[in-house]
Amino acid sequence: MKHFLLYTFLLLLLGSNLQAQIRIQDAHLTGKLYRFEKVKPRFLEARNIDVWVPEDFDSSGRTRYAVLYMHDGQNLFLPGYSFGGQEWGIDEAMDSLLRRGLIRKTIVVGIWNSPKRFIEYNPEDAFKKLDSLNKQKITLERGGTTLANQYLDFVFETVKPLIDSVFPTKPEAKNTFMMGSSMGGLISLYALCKHSEQLKAVACVSTHWPLSLKENNAQVAEQYIAYFARHLPNPKQHKLYFDHGTTTLDAWYEPHQLLMDSLCKESGYETPKDFMSLVFPGEPHNEIAWRKRVGIPLKFLLQP
Repeated sequence: MKHFLLYTFLLLLLGSNLQAQIRIQDAHLTGKLYRFEKVKPRFLEARNIDVWVPEDFDSSGRTRYAVLYMHDGQNLFLPGYSFGGQEWGIDEAMDSLLRRGLIRKTIVVGIWNSPKRFIEYNPEDAFKKLDSLNKQKITLERGGTTLANQYLDFVFETVKPLIDSVFPTKPEAKNTFMMGSSMGGLISLYALCKHSEQLKAVACVSTHWPLSLKENNAQVAEQYIAYFARHLPNPKQHKLYFDHGTTTLDAWYEPHQLLMDSLCKESGYETPKDFMSLVFPGEPHNEIAWRKRVGIPLKFLLQP
């Protein structure tokens, strides 16, 4: 009966141009997964929005939940949809941490990426500060410039109001979090800089500072890091997590991350209260590696 009432509410709220599937049934899932299908931003491509809730989720409103927003949503819960058939196992990780009382009651919103993933995740204001040569090189290699501001408008003006309307959330900033990997790490950090009034903390996993997939461009990385350092919000009100491995693409990141770490500390972010930056020797740049360590950023972000 509870599921039927939630499904009816979803349909009434969403209207005819947006479909909601009450629950994704899959043997791989721990907890419950709901999907909003083909949510259409104003200027971007439509995409699915997945919402994971714990098995004991209370839809009555008596219990209210923090919300973790994650990018690359198709890579989080089910191997059938994910890149290379490997997923983060967010459902299993969240279930384990909740059962042990290590994190606050939280739901996870997975925003699927689109074919324009790079330009949607490429921080717009930072890109505009690049010199013309590097702008041209990145644009030619990655097939476009940036739509990041429009993407974040979609997250905060469409997705978040939808989630807060349909699910019993705690909508204030102190219970709103974000996490992403690679370019998803960059857009998460950018979101904190642009929307600090709506976010408490972000986790940036294997952040892809150079933008390019062909060269480890230190000029690009340093200019982006300089932008972030100038726009970091108040460390007394926010938290930052970074990590990276040491092989494949992650082998590029150490000098850039060390620079970012130094500037964060100069800005007042202190370990371990509001800042964490970790290195995982031997780990590559893929979902398998991120799955192995995802419990660490989840605990850092979602402390009870």
